Amino acid sequence: MDWTQRTDAALSWLRRSIAVTGNQGSAHSYSPLWGWAKAYPETTGYLIPTLLRYADIKQDDSLRQLAYGCADWLCRIQLPNGAFAGGMVGRTDSSVFNTSQILFGFANLDEEILTEENKSQLTQNTDHWRPAMERAVRWLLSVLESDGAWRQAAYVPGFVPTYYTRAVWGVLEAQKRLQWPEVPEKMRGALRFYADRFQADGTVLHWGFRPGEPAFTHTIAYTLEGFLESALLLGEPAIVDRVINAAEKLMAERKKTGRTAGRYGAGWRGDYSFRCLTGNAQLSILFQRLWQITGEEKFRRAAEGFLNEIIDFQNLGKNPDTRGALPGSAPFWGPYLRFRYPTWGVKFFLDAVGVIERH
Repeated sequence: MDWTQRTDAALSWLRRSIAVTGNQGSAHSYSPLWGWAKAYPETTGYLIPTLLRYADIKQDDSLRQLAYGCADWLCRIQLPNGAFAGGMVGRTDSSVFNTSQILFGFANLDEEILTEENKSQLTQNTDHWRPAMERAVRWLLSVLESDGAWRQAAYVPGFVPTYYTRAVWGVLEAQKRLQWPEVPEKMRGALRFYADRFQADGTVLHWGFRPGEPAFTHTIAYTLEGFLESALLLGEPAIVDRVINAAEKLMAERKKTGRTAGRYGAGWRGDYSFRCLTGNAQLSILFQRLWQITGEEKFRRAAEGFLNEIIDFQNLGKNPDTRGALPGSAPFWGPYLRFRYPTWGVKFFLDAVGVIERH
């Protein structure tokens, strides 16, 4: 597999997703029907760690400068209360999940600029990044309820999805830099609130976008990755074991059918009419982490399998608007991001490949 060609194409496409906004964040997606969408703060935030990682992998400082530019833009659009808005740029409604995901970018940058080598390379004042991270965490803590749930500022009003475990993880990544004494126990309470939703068969209640609907593998991976990484940071081995159980149940389903469904309902009932390519990339990352933690080869093989299912769907044509991108669904008209190439799918693809290349 020529990973270099594929990662170069993916990075070029992400560069284009930033260029088309006038370097004001990364675009939400591209569609051959509707063109480029507006910038998307949430994914711009968690794209930053990927750009920083590949700046090192490729020895390309222009990727680092892109990451810095994304962070500067996010600081400019942060709401007065410290939150970030939901959806694409231009909205003003606070969003718990979007705010938490942007923390991944700020936390990585805060670690990055501590090295003297990187300090000498910086071409702009970075003093505003850490205060932006602090304001975002303060807001998230202010809207966290006493039982550990975030009920305000939701994607679907009145619905508390379990993929908020990834919001817990985002706060804990910021906490590595902040070291605020109240954060660990608040996040432990939040993680345990969601952990009560695990079912005996390894599925998790409310891990989709809307109540009662099957969950795309995108939000399934969000949920399990949030559980795993947060439990490791907080020292919650029982929750790690539950994630391993869920992963093993998913592997068993995949073995029976020979492929991954695009979404799963109760009892792992799969919708095999499409693949959610973003979700497959995320599952590859999750299973690589499980391999690293447990040393069990079955998780490494599964990680490669999730990625191999989607690799041929990466566009390697000549059109710069699509070269390097991954569709939301395969087939292209499938229900996840129908007729669109989402930027976060390429982010997770690069993250997955980056780990595989190192091993």
